Formats: sequence, structure tokens, C-alpha cells
Amino acid sequence: DRQGEGATLNNLATTAHAKGDYDTALSYLEKSLKIQQEIGDINGMATTLTNMGAMLFEQQRFEEAIALLMPAYQIFEKIGSPNKQAPGGYLGAIIKKIGETRFAAIINKLNQNS
Repeated sequence: DRQGEGATLNNLATTAHAKGDYDTALSYLEKSLKIQQEIGDINGMATTLTNMGAMLFEQQRFEEAIALLMPAYQIFEKIGSPNKQAPGGYLGAIIKKIGETRFAAIINKLNQNS
């Protein structure tokens, strides 16, 4: 049950995050994301990207967070999910913290690298 394995890794990440162990939490989320990509679980991928971006946001690692939150938002939007509000909220909070000019520069940089 690969989908269940991916979900379990997400749950383990939540526990590690609650303990303040961000490195372990991100490691679990990376493993979960890999499984979701392998099985084509689009919703799970977007959820995991959001969770990873949220942790990076909390650490004020905004550029890394944006790189994960933007695709999560785009996936949720593409599939018509109301869950796009979660990554959208973080992106809005990042804009408030770093400003629209810096945010746009980061987006441009990410677009050039993709």
C-alpha cells in the first residue's frame, strides 16, 4: 500500500515537527513526496509540498518555501481543490514579510531555473 506508506510518512513528519525536529520532519516528507510521485498521487504531492513549504516558512527560509508552495498552489488550482488556500495563505504571508518586489524576483529566478 504505497499510498498508505506515503500518508504514514506525512504523519511521522507531523510528529517530528511537533517536537521541533525539522530535519527529520523534512526527511519524512521528502520520502513521502517521492512515493506520491511514483504512484501519481497528485493531491498527496500538493499536500506534501504544502507541508514542506510551511516548515520552511516557519524557519524563515522563504525562497525555499516559495519553490515548494507555488507548485502546490498550482496543482490544487489545476485539480479544482479548495486546499489551494493553504499554500496560498503561506505565499501571501511571505509577500507581507519580504515585499512584492523581492517575491517577484524569487519567482523570476525559479522560473529561469525550471
